[in-house]
Amino acid sequence: MDIKEQTVSIQGESNVSFLGDLNWTAEAVINILKNCVEHTGEGGVIAITFEENALFTEIRIADNGKGIAKEDLPYIFKRFYKGKNASEGSIGIGLAMAHSIITSQNGNIEVKSEQEKGTQFCIKFYK
Repeated sequence: MDIKEQTVSIQGESNVSFLGDLNWTAEAVINILKNCVEHTGEGGVIAITFEENALFTEIRIADNGKGIAKEDLPYIFKRFYKGKNASEGSIGIGLAMAHSIITSQNGNIEVKSEQEKGTQFCIKFYK
């Protein structure tokens, strides 16, 4: 983020929580953040928001990067899948791993993306 002069904002209430594995959840979130950093240009913005209700705890991670191609969206959580915007060094495991970690903890992850406008990952951990 520093090299690309990107900024990150984090917003949410301090009392929000969820029941899950701290280390594995951190790994999943880091993998998503790495994807956002990689696909967001210099001076870009990454926003993290979180909230809780009676049914689930939600974490949203959004960037204003180049977005994910529409034809790649159905496959981005597949192991070893590399979209057409993937970097040369990508092996296609980070988002698949994030998906596996989140769903193994009674969670769900969805992605919305629009070319040249950015991507938003929505993670929900159900109670």
